[in-house]
Amino acid sequence: MPFVVDPQPDEEVYLLREFRGSHGHVFAIAISNQAVYLPAQKFALKKDPWYFKRVPLSEVKAVRLVKQKSVFVLILSALMIVFGGATGFLLMWYALRGEAVRVSGWPLAFFVGGIIIPFIARGRRTLVVIMSNGKYKWKPQLAVDKKTRETYVKLQDEIVQACRKAGIQTSE
Repeated sequence: MPFVVDPQPDEEVYLLREFRGSHGHVFAIAISNQAVYLPAQKFALKKDPWYFKRVPLSEVKAVRLVKQKSVFVLILSALMIVFGGATGFLLMWYALRGEAVRVSGWPLAFFVGGIIIPFIARGRRTLVVIMSNGKYKWKPQLAVDKKTRETYVKLQDEIVQACRKAGIQTSE
């Protein structure tokens, strides 16, 4: 279902973008001279439809692009390397001893994934919309391909430029 903006009288839409990633990852935003439109889901179920929640500019305090902390990614990466290496070692240990064991590629996949994740997560930024009644955060999905990473970096930059045009305080 596409995101639709129904502008109010004398409302000029500066930006209307939609980003659909893999695994049902949906993000859309619209910015006008009167409001910021943020994506929201009708209920909390996965198959429920998405819609635009209209937030007047008077309620929007600031829009920021915050660099994601790499500590969590590094911890996840280290755990994946240890888990993949240990299970791979145990798997091969039993196989080389002549015991009947089913060989799997999952330990190697975890090990390689643990090595790759810090490189594909490097430089990711979270879009934070600070409102008077809370925050909205969008963390882009981890993308292996460069095209998707460039797409969401370009999208975040366009959002910041449109917010500046609307008179919203921004910081990168």
